[in-house]
Formats: sequence, C-alpha cells, structure tokens
Amino acid sequence: MYNLELMNNEEVIRIFDEIFVKQNKNEKITTIVLTNKRLLFLDYLIENEGLEVLRIARGINYIKTKELYFQINLSDVKNISKNKYHKIVCKNGMSFEFDDDELYKLLKC
Repeated sequence: MYNLELMNNEEVIRIFDEIFVKQNKNEKITTIVLTNKRLLFLDYLIENEGLEVLRIARGINYIKTKELYFQINLSDVKNISKNKYHKIVCKNGMSFEFDDDELYKLLKC
C-alpha cells in the first residue's frame, strides 16, 4: 500500500517497486512513483515502529503503508544521462543514480 497525495491535475504514470538508487556512497532499494509532475520516493518509515510491533503481536489491525520521504519536481530536472547507472541532475546541483531502464526511457520522453 502507498500513502501519497497527488497535486491538482497530477496523474500516476508508473510505480517502480524495489528500485536501486544511489547518491554518492549512499545506496538504497526504494519505491519511486513517476507522475506527470514529480518523482516521488516512498518507503516504510520507522516512526510507525510502535504500530508495527502491535501488528506483529496481533494487537491491532494495522496496514503497513509506504510513505513519501522525498520528491523531485520534473521541472527541476536539468539532465538525464545513461552510464552504468542512469543519472539525474537537478537544477540545484543535486544528483542521484538509479538502475531501471524503463524509468530512464519514460523520463527521457
């Protein structure tokens, strides 16, 4: 399950689960939601750890959801390149790499 709010006139194009992302030495397997306006990064957040303990102990019926932890407006993307990993560079200088060919193709369009 995903917990995210879309902006006005925003539509989900594709959800990429279990995608590898890398920023400098930081690496993570995460979920990326591509919309017509943004790249949304989602994962299970630790702040719900108490609820997770209760769910495992069968104390409550809690549905585990992936939460938004980072986003990039597509209008802020300056460049997308392809090497060993695909690299996105934003206008503010921030960059990251990912390993999914389909996401790369959708972003290049």
